[in-house]
Amino acid sequence: GPVTYQQVAVVFATRCAKCHTENGLMGPAPEGFRLTSYADTVSAAERARIVPGNPAASELIRRIRGQARPRMPFDGPPYLSESEIEIIEQWIRDGARDASGNPAPSATDRRVRLHGTLDNAGRLDGLAIIINSESRVDDRPQSGDYVQVRGTIDEYGNVVVERIRRR
Repeated sequence: GPVTYQQVAVVFATRCAKCHTENGLMGPAPEGFRLTSYADTVSAAERARIVPGNPAASELIRRIRGQARPRMPFDGPPYLSESEIEIIEQWIRDGARDASGNPAPSATDRRVRLHGTLDNAGRLDGLAIIINSESRVDDRPQSGDYVQVRGTIDEYGNVVVERIRRR
């Protein structure tokens, strides 16, 4: 069956919550992102860090894979093992389900902020992004550049770029 929060909560509790909690090792949770409960983990109050159904568009995955800097966990290495990353990716792919198996609310129209390397096809580490006439392109990013993308999630789970710039 689909992966539920109960299965990923163990990884979050043992590897992430030491910082991503109200009063972690470095003080308040970085950027306010707490990984101590399902509600906090999937919250998109400021921006979606998890895009249910789309791990590649999820900031959480990009940070633990090292596509975005700083790589998490911040005190690594050691970083998460491939099996720990895969279970989190599968959880997101399966809809970021709660412990009862209910999928997370859709991320449609939610804001995202992603970092990564732009490839020669205009993708972010292989993630297709939509740059249109309304997208703001700063600093003329080129293939191979590390960039920041700010955008929203459309009804198909795609990232529609509001702004892209070199970092």
